[in-house]
Amino acid sequence: MRERLEPLNSTHQQLIEVRACDKRRARELSLVLFALRIPHKLHSEEGQVHILVPEEHVVRAQDELQQYTAEGPLRAERPPPPDVRAGRSAAAIWTLTLILTHSLSIYGPYLLRSRTAISVASLIREGEWWRTITSLTLHADHLHLLSNLIFGSLLVGILAAEAGLGTALLLTLLGGALGNTANALFGSELHRSLGASTAVFASLGVLVGARFRADRAGPARARAWIPLLAGLVLLGWLGGPSERMGVNGIIRTDVPAHVFGLLAGLSLGLAFLRPGSRFRRQGLQLAGAALLLVAAWAAWALSDLQAPA
Repeated sequence: MRERLEPLNSTHQQLIEVRACDKRRARELSLVLFALRIPHKLHSEEGQVHILVPEEHVVRAQDELQQYTAEGPLRAERPPPPDVRAGRSAAAIWTLTLILTHSLSIYGPYLLRSRTAISVASLIREGEWWRTITSLTLHADHLHLLSNLIFGSLLVGILAAEAGLGTALLLTLLGGALGNTANALFGSELHRSLGASTAVFASLGVLVGARFRADRAGPARARAWIPLLAGLVLLGWLGGPSERMGVNGIIRTDVPAHVFGLLAGLSLGLAFLRPGSRFRRQGLQLAGAALLLVAAWAAWALSDLQAPA
């Protein structure tokens, strides 16, 4: 319900001056008094604007204006500067993790070389959740690994510089897992896939979602759609359909996984990243990402050892 401030009648009420200032400042202070429902009147004389209030409101008006003047007007919160060190650390962790797991899948013990940890839709539907994570660390060959190393380290590094090291790695891992889960649930039950590209596009989605939310909260709300359009362009350019001959046969791009990864990351970015701030306890989030990855591999190893020969 809209309310109206009753006009002052100087013939019936004694008005007392509580402040004299220039016209612009007087308008600002008038808005403060109006918001507090303190009746007042502006009187201009000799280049000064006098703020007058009824006698019974003088004390409150003076206190409120003094408090407002002491605090100062609200200013837009500036986002923290990019944390270059966090970006470099995230890129290094991403690179070392993928190289290590790829090397173990080729040169490590047989249990790791068996590649039974890939994403299999039918098994994920039956409850083998760990495959949505373990498959992110496996690659078909060196070229497959190299492409995800380049684009992944770039995007994860940018995300870490903006949101923090732990936040970037945790949301990237969660976005990749959610993308693989959606791909298994909505695709064919015979679908099989591996590779970190789902997580790569999840990190892109988190960046797009965070930028969209920040722009929507600012004055230029129309430009908030630009990051979304840019994300779709990158999806089409980097994640579109393609195929090539690999060591073990034809390798095809898993386009649905890229789309679901982008959507999962977009949802996480919109939900958890607040414009102009970073989460505290980045170390705790980094530990959470590492624990989740280790738990997934441990669950896979346990299930593989217990499986009948």
